[in-house]
Amino acid sequence: MPVGTGGLRMVTIDGRRAAAAYLQPLLLGVGMALLVGLLTAGDLARLHGAGGASVARVADMPAAGGTEGRLLPLTQSAAMDGFAVWSPDGRQIAFMRDGQILLVQAGGGTARVLTSHPAAWDAGPVWRPDGRALAFVRLSTRDNRAQVMELSLGPGGEPTGPPRELVREAGAIGYLAWDPRGESLYYTTNNRIVRVGTGGGRTEVFRAPEGWDLISGGLAVSPDARWLLFGGGPQQPGGVEYNLYRIPARGGQPEQLTTGGGIMPGLHPGGQLVAYRNPRGASGIYLLNLVTGSAERLLADEPRAMYFHPQFSPDGRRLLVSRLILAPRRERSGGGFTSNIYMYTLE
Repeated sequence: MPVGTGGLRMVTIDGRRAAAAYLQPLLLGVGMALLVGLLTAGDLARLHGAGGASVARVADMPAAGGTEGRLLPLTQSAAMDGFAVWSPDGRQIAFMRDGQILLVQAGGGTARVLTSHPAAWDAGPVWRPDGRALAFVRLSTRDNRAQVMELSLGPGGEPTGPPRELVREAGAIGYLAWDPRGESLYYTTNNRIVRVGTGGGRTEVFRAPEGWDLISGGLAVSPDARWLLFGGGPQQPGGVEYNLYRIPARGGQPEQLTTGGGIMPGLHPGGQLVAYRNPRGASGIYLLNLVTGSAERLLADEPRAMYFHPQFSPDGRRLLVSRLILAPRRERSGGGFTSNIYMYTLE
């Protein structure tokens, strides 16, 4: 069921043009505008193909081949929706829309705005394991400052007060991930993975080799809290050569998990499967078995649509994904892209 817009304060990309102009390099770092960055790197270049041919709206687009009836829209708007995550009990879904954090029931309905800041772009929400708070990234539109914020929530998902700052960085912050015990929160920067304790102290867990980049690679913590999974790789003339890696949660040497590309890991609650995006070659959403090392493609990118940010439901039976399409030429003045949240049912 699509998310309704009744009572929802919509903030369009056009309405925030000044902010977007400043935010573009930062958004490249937090994944949703990786979609724009990949365009210049070639991964999305084919979305410009076919000259002036029109592109159907998301509501009219068919499911990807072989996914009929298994890929259903949760949101349908002209906005940039992404970073969708299930609450720990599976009843609610938090996501980003055009720089705000929204909340909707997992079965659909009217979404409500949880965070909005006139001088910032909020993205990348993650639920605290007890379900009583959301952490998210706040990017300033006035300077290069980035923050990790935490918003406490009541039983129905209503905020119990304003969000509070947990961490401030001089540069961009990419992705967040909670320790499954709720004892610490991890985040990525351009070249580091940092752990924040409940008391606020910070520890650098991993520093990438010289010439590497982590900011758009994603981050996840294994259900047993032993491992961190992330995307990273060396800068190349055509962009970052991302693959998936894992390291011990307390730090160590990275172990490479993929060789053909990998970003944005989403871990199955059982801990043996990883959903991720492969931006290279036969691109799309893949499922990696950590025990056997085998991977299969679940969702293939389409000629003018691509999939990002896979996240498992608490029962492991569904995935949330972002689906990006190029808008019809007549609508490209607002930025040219729309992205909506879809729910994919696994076999």
